Amino acid sequence: MPGPSRLLPKAPVPVSALASSMSAWVAVSLAGVLFTACAAQADTVARNATELRDALRGNAPAAVLEPLKTEGWCGPQGCFVDAGELRIDRDKGGFARAEGGKKLQVVEHKALGGDALPDLDWTPTDAYRVMAGGQRWGSCLEFSHAGVGKSGTFQRWTSVVLVPFNGAAPGATAHRFVGYWTGCDSLVTGATTGTLSLRVVERSEPKADKPLRLVAYQCSARGCEGQDDRRAVNGEPGNAQDGTLTIKQP
Repeated sequence: MPGPSRLLPKAPVPVSALASSMSAWVAVSLAGVLFTACAAQADTVARNATELRDALRGNAPAAVLEPLKTEGWCGPQGCFVDAGELRIDRDKGGFARAEGGKKLQVVEHKALGGDALPDLDWTPTDAYRVMAGGQRWGSCLEFSHAGVGKSGTFQRWTSVVLVPFNGAAPGATAHRFVGYWTGCDSLVTGATTGTLSLRVVERSEPKADKPLRLVAYQCSARGCEGQDDRRAVNGEPGNAQDGTLTIKQP
C-alpha cells in the first residue's frame, strides 16, 4: 500500500519572470491608453447630416426642442406665416412679434468680407420652441434659400434662424446662420446658464486657404458671438453625388 502523498513546495518564481510579466502588462496598458488617445484625436468623416450633427455636438447635451405649429395666411397687408410668437412676412421678408407687430432686427452671421447671405424662402420648413433649464429660451426656425446650395434633391445648405427671448416674449433680434447640413437639432447647451451653442460649417473668407470653416457660436438673450474652431474642414460641397466632409484635427 503506498504511503501518504506529500505536497511538494512550489518552486519560487524567478524575479526575471515577474519583471517580464509586469513589463508586458504595462506595455499592454500603455498601448490601450495610446490607442484611446489616438482614437479621440482621429479625424471625423461625416457622410450625411446626422453624422455631421453628432460629430459637431460631441458630448454636450442637446437643447430641448418642441415643434411649433406654423400657419400661413393672407390679408389686406400681404401674406404671412405665424410660428408661435413670431410672424414672418412672406412678401417683404422679415420677422415681427405676432402680438404688437414690432419688427425684429435680423443679424446675419458670416465670414468677414464674404458675400451677403442668399435670399431666404420666407416659409419655414421647420419651427421649434427652444427650452433650456426648464424655461423658454427662444425659437429656432429652419429655411431653404436661393443661391448657394439650392440644388434640389442634393441641397445641403440650410438657413437656421435663432430668436432668443427676453422674458416671455421674443427679443429684438433674430440671428441667421447659413450652414452645411445645419439644423435646429445641432443646438447644444452652452458653458454658462442661458447660453446655447451652435457649431456651423460655413463659407470661409474669400481669400482663405480652405473654402469651408467651422465656427462655434455662443448665443444668449444678449446676442451671438462666433469663435473659429481650430479643426480644418475638407470636402467639396458642390459635388451633387457625394457631400462627405472630413473634420481634421489640428
